[in-house]
Amino acid sequence: MEISPWELMQRGGPVMWPLLGACVIAVALILERSVLFLWSYQTLRGAIRGLRPLVLDGAWVRAERWCERRGPLAFLARIYLQNRSQPKEIREDILKREGSLQVGHLENRLRWLAILAQISTLLGLLGTFHVMIDKFYQAQASGHAMNPEEFSAAIWEAFLTTMFGLVVAIPSSAAYQLFEARLDTITREMGALVSYLDEWCRAEESGVRSQGSGVSQGPAARAQKSDAKIPAS
Repeated sequence: MEISPWELMQRGGPVMWPLLGACVIAVALILERSVLFLWSYQTLRGAIRGLRPLVLDGAWVRAERWCERRGPLAFLARIYLQNRSQPKEIREDILKREGSLQVGHLENRLRWLAILAQISTLLGLLGTFHVMIDKFYQAQASGHAMNPEEFSAAIWEAFLTTMFGLVVAIPSSAAYQLFEARLDTITREMGALVSYLDEWCRAEESGVRSQGSGVSQGPAARAQKSDAKIPAS
């Protein structure tokens, strides 16, 4: 015998409606966060491959133009490049603030998935107890014991809410853990990228100094060498 979804909702009791609402909200959150994470997807390897030669060559305009692409790593690199002339303490404060805001934007509404997973499980258990208590109370009020068919029907109807609660809770919990893992990866990569930018900027500055030093001291050094070659009279 096939049972329609509408009949399942009715047999599950009033708790089925909050579970249906939780299911709709969970699906909407998972889709919205998935689109956001895919839209802003960026790898640390790609950022290193794109920025390293530009920073080491001192091509600041091209480097900032590269950072105009979407993604948290490109965003943080643009903030770094725009404030590279600031003192280190000020630059670190700016990067920390902007990085926290970027991570907070990605983390927005993720806690709702964890809350929905917990609430859906508890609502499922509440609905199960509600249906069982209601069925047993009706049997006691009628004055006759439940036969095996009525008892089995009461059991499977009672477990409907538990099943629906788990149907909502399991995907919500899995999606929450996956999103949190990706967010942790992004946070670590942002810290690593800032460290790489510090290293590249120091290397670029030392290269500029060494070139400038070679140009300024070159004639004097050549004059000393030429003087050394002239024999004393």
